[in-house]
Amino acid sequence: MADYKKYILLIVILITSGFYCFYFFNGYLGLSDGNDYAGLARSIIRGEGFSLGHLYPLAFSFGSDIPRPNNLWPPAYPVYLAIWFLLFGMSDTTILGAIVFSVWLFIMAVYFVIRKIAGADWAILGAALIGLNQSMLSTALEGSPEPLTAALFLFSLYPLVSGATISKTMLSAFLFGLAVLTRYQMIALAIPVLIFLVDRRSKMMISWAAVMLLVLSPWLIRNYVVFGNPIFTLQAYGEFTKSMGHLGYYYYTYRSFTPMSFAYAVTHFPFFVFKKFVAGILFFSWWTIIVLNFFSAVPFVFAVIWRKYLGSLQKRFIGFGVTSLILLIALSSFNGIHLRHLLNVQGVLVVLVVLGLIRFRENMPVLRKRYLWILAILFLLLPFRFPFPEMELKRYADRIDNNKEAYKVIMEKTEPGAVIISDASDAVWWYCNRSSIWIPVIYGDLKTLLEIQDADYIYFENSPDYLGRLKNDELLDFMRTTSIVEGNPLGWSLYKINR
Repeated sequence: MADYKKYILLIVILITSGFYCFYFFNGYLGLSDGNDYAGLARSIIRGEGFSLGHLYPLAFSFGSDIPRPNNLWPPAYPVYLAIWFLLFGMSDTTILGAIVFSVWLFIMAVYFVIRKIAGADWAILGAALIGLNQSMLSTALEGSPEPLTAALFLFSLYPLVSGATISKTMLSAFLFGLAVLTRYQMIALAIPVLIFLVDRRSKMMISWAAVMLLVLSPWLIRNYVVFGNPIFTLQAYGEFTKSMGHLGYYYYTYRSFTPMSFAYAVTHFPFFVFKKFVAGILFFSWWTIIVLNFFSAVPFVFAVIWRKYLGSLQKRFIGFGVTSLILLIALSSFNGIHLRHLLNVQGVLVVLVVLGLIRFRENMPVLRKRYLWILAILFLLLPFRFPFPEMELKRYADRIDNNKEAYKVIMEKTEPGAVIISDASDAVWWYCNRSSIWIPVIYGDLKTLLEIQDADYIYFENSPDYLGRLKNDELLDFMRTTSIVEGNPLGWSLYKINR
């Protein structure tokens, strides 16, 4: 294929992915992490540093200030958003531009890595597989940093597959360190990078590890100065018990006042920790198959089975990809079990799919006829799919439209310095610019929160979901404690706390 045709196809892929994002993005749901990243970026722009104005009840086990220094989210993505805010203003439209640009970076990273490993023609196919992928694009619109993480991760691999020099090794480590600063769990993938891709000479391996740690060091030093612990993060006390069914709610620990570290969980709930880990392995294994189906699982299997027929670099990359996937699944099964975590390695999976297609074509000479090869590609990579992700995105858009009407009321009826307890606390902080606290699961904890924190209002995005679970005496106490400002018991409602 002529070079200009490849570039035209690449531009078409980029435009199409951008159009998809612009068409389906309408903002964030009430508990979307995207609200927190946007709020942190706003704090940076205002000169307030990494200041978090949305708190979990668990955070009050470590202090009562609100806002307070961020101890929850990695810093790189808020800084990335802050740059966009500085250039284009603080709005959902600017966030959308940042999302699209990170998606484009991801597509280009896939293109460059595959071009180096398998050639330019295959690189275009890889770019199409990721850039026209429903799974990746719909996940990107959640507002989490995964597309940027995946792009930085792949760009960190490009110098290593381009040749072993000290400068390339150090560049790889620098980019990998940035990836870790967007998603903490990426640190686990340093192991397969060192095993499979970094030159085995001790000088290269030490240099890579040293530069990567150097990139992380400013954040570690900041944490030590602010919290007295370089690796302190609230996830260490709330993530490991997330999704434990016996606690009654997925985010129970975050919405309580009881820190539960990994050691605490293992010693107090060993069976449930094991049960959660097994459930996580099953969840991610199942969803890995589904995610691969968006690329085609068949070539992926071919790559793993026929890896011995591939070149040395290609074989090492397959070993790296499979090991990275296993490590990420294992780590994510112990903490937050979220489908979006798989996006961090989707670019690597695409590379393996392309390598499998190469072997598939070489093992079947009949497919060297162009029209048969095109039919095989369509059969393997473009199965008929119902637009389930798009239907879900449209439902989200309708909910977000309804919620934004409530946010206008909150801004009109509450004071700028008000603290609002809410079941949609993420959005209250970003869209209403009010300090917010995630409402505790247990009503007794809500009463405790009102005693230790001078909160002003309670906002329910879904009143029946919380009030409907209260016992009669709890509901009566709630009605004595609050006065309704606006809303209705069957939808959203805003209450003022009586003092």
